Amino acid sequence: LLPFVRMFVGDIEEGFRADDADAVFLDVREPWRYLAHVRRALRPGGFFASLLPTANQVIELLRGFDAHHFADVSVEELILRSYKPTPERFRPDDNLIGHTGYLIFARCIDLNEDMSRWQQPERQRYEARLQTQAELEAEAKRRAAEVAAGGKKYPRLPLPG
Repeated sequence: LLPFVRMFVGDIEEGFRADDADAVFLDVREPWRYLAHVRRALRPGGFFASLLPTANQVIELLRGFDAHHFADVSVEELILRSYKPTPERFRPDDNLIGHTGYLIFARCIDLNEDMSRWQQPERQRYEARLQTQAELEAEAKRRAAEVAAGGKKYPRLPLPG
């Protein structure tokens, strides 16, 4: 693979030297801080991956994806299950380590691309819920301002027909 891989040594705070990478993998404590650098390093459609130990870090990275136009996101939990290596009784070890980390994957999408085309149905429903909630809050503020200005609490509704 060496003819196809370029490796650089440097400070991540300064960004990456590449600007057409097919993939970037970050194993750092706060990868969301470097998503602007990752975006500049990846070609459109390029792959990003990160390894994180806690759900809080995953949530921050997901928020960062929204801010930096990453899509096609998937999160996988790594679970370690060791086995007793005896031929007569090959079975899981008595001690189960329930969690070892999360692998997070995303794609760098062109800024002009419609993000909804790349979102999973669950994410689309989440976005629709957020939009509806924002619209309801805006309507409630508008109505409160109307009442404060002397308007009726319950405005007249048009009759059908």
